[in-house]
Amino acid sequence: MNSSTITTTVSPDETGKAQQLIELGLAMDPEARSEILARLIAGSIHGGPETALCHFAGTGELRAEEALAELNQLRLPFEKEEWVDALGRYVLARGARS
Repeated sequence: MNSSTITTTVSPDETGKAQQLIELGLAMDPEARSEILARLIAGSIHGGPETALCHFAGTGELRAEEALAELNQLRLPFEKEEWVDALGRYVLARGARS
């Protein structure tokens, strides 16, 4: 018998819940001024773990120019364009304050 143990943690898929929270958040704050909402959107649409949007979603540290470039390259379904627009507005507003 092998004495080493491998433990795997599996988290539930929260995609549907994230989508609901984003839609609710945008209904309440269409200008996406909330950092929490912006980070949730970024975490839902980023292009991978090494991207500026993923970094922002995980840490709250915004690299505005990189994030805007990434947003311009994203190809998402039509129904998520509102998300990209809202996040873009947030990045532009916050980038101007930094």
